[in-house]
Amino acid sequence: MQRLFQITTVFFLLVLQCFFIHSASASDVYIKVGDNEVGQGVMRQRGSECLIIAPAHVVEDAFNIEMTVADRKKYSAEILELFPGDISVLRFKGDDSPLCRNTSWSEAANLNVLLEVEKQGELRTMLADGSIRITPVDIIAYDKYRNINIRPKNRTDAISKGESGSLLYIAGKLSGMLLFVKNDIGNVVRLDALTNTLSLFFGENHQGGRPGTVPLHQENIAIPATQEKISSKEQEFSGVIAQSAIAEHRIKLEENSPVRLSFSAIEGRGKYNVEILDSTRKVVYRDACKRISETETVTAPFTAPKSDIYSLHIIGTEGDLKYTVKIQPIASDVQLRSEGNVLLVGGNAVAGVIAKGAVAAYRIKLEANSPIRLVFAATGDQEKYNIEVLDSTGKTVYRAQSKSYSGTDTATVPFTASKNDTYSLHIIGTEGEGKYALKVLPIASDAQLRSEANVLQVGGIAAEGVIAQGAVAEYKIILEANSPIRMVFSATGDQERYNVELLDSTGKIVYRDPYNRLSGSETANLSFNVSRSDTYSLRIIGTEGEGKYSLSIIRATRNT
Repeated sequence: MQRLFQITTVFFLLVLQCFFIHSASASDVYIKVGDNEVGQGVMRQRGSECLIIAPAHVVEDAFNIEMTVADRKKYSAEILELFPGDISVLRFKGDDSPLCRNTSWSEAANLNVLLEVEKQGELRTMLADGSIRITPVDIIAYDKYRNINIRPKNRTDAISKGESGSLLYIAGKLSGMLLFVKNDIGNVVRLDALTNTLSLFFGENHQGGRPGTVPLHQENIAIPATQEKISSKEQEFSGVIAQSAIAEHRIKLEENSPVRLSFSAIEGRGKYNVEILDSTRKVVYRDACKRISETETVTAPFTAPKSDIYSLHIIGTEGDLKYTVKIQPIASDVQLRSEGNVLLVGGNAVAGVIAKGAVAAYRIKLEANSPIRLVFAATGDQEKYNIEVLDSTGKTVYRAQSKSYSGTDTATVPFTASKNDTYSLHIIGTEGEGKYALKVLPIASDAQLRSEANVLQVGGIAAEGVIAQGAVAEYKIILEANSPIRMVFSATGDQERYNVELLDSTGKIVYRDPYNRLSGSETANLSFNVSRSDTYSLRIIGTEGEGKYSLSIIRATRNT
């Protein structure tokens, strides 16, 4: 009996010892926000105050934050600071806050060496009652500067949403914090990256060099940035960058509202790449090999494809420097696609600012077969843009992607509507930023091009008019069977191109040569002989550009 008591006592002590080891080696705080959001946090001392590090998405919209610690006591907390990469620091409210005893926080191990050897770990989570759940995990992927991806070793042990903030241990060493779960794969921020993100806040310098710098041999890790204010207006950040290091800033941007990124060096010189990721971590902008030194400023425009909170990464490739980033609005979507953006044929010019990736939209009412001239006046700026026209159903009816326009030159674009409709003219920024100015002028009307008075006579005076791409000029002409004629298109000096076709009174095409494009730049003769007497329709179909034409019909002998 005594022997049984001794065995039972030893077993109990071992279980108790394991419990306390696990309690001291898991997340220190169970966080509850409202009725639905839960998560984890780890305590860390700063001066005389005990603070909590937790994923920002768990708490950032919270009005009330409740925390349960290992002894099951509950405390209220508030957000003290938000950091790039979904990291927050909280503080206990009130005077009865606990001390940072037995905190799980520890110095980062050499994770790169550890990860090369170890392929398993443990995810340790505090539950609502203060107990600890340990989930064995496989390490399925990692990078050398921020992320570790894990998956439960036992597929029945799914990682749930409420485990964000749980601590990852590899070979018994604290290695990172779980941020989020997607498709049962957990994304863990490495402890070394987390330490660097918070180093300025906690008053540390892990780099071993002068404060605010990073040694050139350092591997890719997140560099701390100063406090960031997420705003839809002008934003400004500062930080340090060095070779192979990454600084991350969060920026809130609105869809189709271009901004100007201005990078200035405060101290030092270096070379870096820039990339912007959306909230799904998809890279939406990348600009490589920008070099900057003191007194220099480098600018680049960026337009967000959707309203989102983006991550701006500055990746050091050479040298080291302290930098400042300013994000200044160029234009807003409200300006670029306003309901008041209306063009009138023959009306006043409109002007605006466009940047790479942005779209300015204008509505314009057009009549079928009434060509217009879009005149983009030179503004002196260097931006480039394309244009497209859409009908009221959203169908693109004109686009010339191979042709680019710029504020450096005046450009004209003819366009002919195929139907009476309200169209949308889009100006699409493709490079740089700058001003544009646009005026719409009439070229001809359908009433002129297809007037009942448009009649040709064999041997009569020449008919003259203006044709443009997409437009059709039509003339009636009476021809006799087996009486050859010659259509003479005289040179006018213009560069437009057009085709010609002839239809009988039933609408049947009796002549068309789509490969024979005529032009105002040279005189052309077309000989023709109809097989029956009839009233025919001669059509001049614009295929390129705009310009004048001159046409006369003369009787030809069979030998002509």
